Amino acid sequence: MNITQLSNNSLAELLLTTNNTRSSQYLNYQPIHIIDGAALYKTTVNGYNAYLQILNLRKLQIDQLIGNVNNLGLGEGKYYQGEGVGDSPFFEMKLFSQVNHQYQQLYKKQLFSMINCAFFEQYKLSTQLSFPIKLDGQIITAGSSPYGPISNPKHKFYRQVQLKALVWNDQEAYITDYNSTSGAPLNGANVKNAIVSYQYSDHPAKVLANNQINRYHVISTLSENGVNSNMLLILTVKKATLNQAAALLRDLGARSDIITIDGGSSTYLFNSKVGNIMRPGSSYLNCGLIFRKLPHYLAFRTKD
Repeated sequence: MNITQLSNNSLAELLLTTNNTRSSQYLNYQPIHIIDGAALYKTTVNGYNAYLQILNLRKLQIDQLIGNVNNLGLGEGKYYQGEGVGDSPFFEMKLFSQVNHQYQQLYKKQLFSMINCAFFEQYKLSTQLSFPIKLDGQIITAGSSPYGPISNPKHKFYRQVQLKALVWNDQEAYITDYNSTSGAPLNGANVKNAIVSYQYSDHPAKVLANNQINRYHVISTLSENGVNSNMLLILTVKKATLNQAAALLRDLGARSDIITIDGGSSTYLFNSKVGNIMRPGSSYLNCGLIFRKLPHYLAFRTKD
């Protein structure tokens, strides 16, 4: 079977084309929603739930949805071509239900799923994003996280950490190393959309919180690092560790680096057939911190 064509085929049939011999792993995945170009599956492993999305980028459009800028954060960027060179704007926090409603008003039956995306820094009406993002050919933030490869990170582990970039176009995606000095690969004229984030093993929840059990998104592809793949794999787990989530993706044939994006209480997973699977939740109420409003989302829809 050609993996560029994903319709009503089983997960086992699809992923066995990667020469992965662990076919028994697929038997525990139950289909929730399958369309031409995308599939959502659920499994329960060792008491925790995991939701797998298989997305064919030759048939699906990825849209970045982000709040309006209300403070430019001039010179506050840390991760694009050097510290203090770029800007790190404050983006308005948007209620997940409003974002979803507005997007569905635009695209009606085309929407397949939606997730939260970038790590962010402030739990206020607006927030800076942690790492660089390129949107429609423009660097919209140089990031401002204190937990990354900057001169004085908040923890020594992050002084030398290697950030990763997920790059995509209307056909394919790849994951590769991110160079904060040159801005590569985001500085490439041919790169229109990209996000910079942690490799799963460098997430503070793993490094500083003893591989904490929580809710997470992990993302990979069916190709090696830096090699384009039309198949994007997104696994969303509940009450699991990042190690467990990454192991599931490896078992399913993921071959590139595995990155993680914003998770924990702010984890959001929506599917057009079943609705909200995981809602961003309120947390630390005694501190007044509410996670239902988020600054950055990814939406996946069938192409026109």
